[in-house]
Amino acid sequence: MDIGKSFSFVFDDKNWVEKILIGGLISLIPIVGPILLLGYAIQLVRNVRKHEPDPLPAWDEWGEKLAEGVKLILIYLVWALPLIILSLLFVIPMAAAGDSDSGSAIASFFGLCFGCFTFLYAIVLSLAIPGITIKFAENGEFSDGFKFGEILAFTKEHLGQIIIVALVSWIVYLIAGLIGSLLCLIGLIFTNFWASLVQYHMIAQIGLEDAPPARPLETLLTEEPLVELPTQGIEEAPGEDNE
Repeated sequence: MDIGKSFSFVFDDKNWVEKILIGGLISLIPIVGPILLLGYAIQLVRNVRKHEPDPLPAWDEWGEKLAEGVKLILIYLVWALPLIILSLLFVIPMAAAGDSDSGSAIASFFGLCFGCFTFLYAIVLSLAIPGITIKFAENGEFSDGFKFGEILAFTKEHLGQIIIVALVSWIVYLIAGLIGSLLCLIGLIFTNFWASLVQYHMIAQIGLEDAPPARPLETLLTEEPLVELPTQGIEEAPGEDNE
């Protein structure tokens, strides 16, 4: 994994200023803005996985970005359903217990159990999110986000890289926050967008050594069988003179 490349790839794009400005302004739009940014991040992941030389997407195809962002949010919500249910099961006993001592003791016991399960599942979900994102970015199909066996196997296989991405992402957002604060807080919308691009570029690199390398067109052409054309004309027999 090339972490340095994740920090610098944005500035290698000749239109990086324009793209960062647009992304920062879009982040200010309620509800729709974050969905568009998520769709943009999916295209970034897809470009990196395809070994595109300039992976930073253009701000076009707005409908596609919006649709893919909605799909991935719904996928995340389905994966988070056990977490939501466990959280509700934690709250209900506490509310039903009232002020009685016995009720409070029972509620505390159930709350502790559900709290432990909730904490453990939250860790599993946070570790699985990169695999979910990568699997969805491959084809953009809604069903790809629910290949639970493949996603969990991918997460287990690349657990070390996933933890590194999580730690580095935390540092990146911290740096972005400090720089944005120095820019009178207005810069936060742009530095945070840059930080998200760094994060998703690193996510795209997880397990990239297992992905098939991009092949140039010349290689594909040489793999096609050559068709020999029939020779035209009659060859002369050796030793015969035409008079």
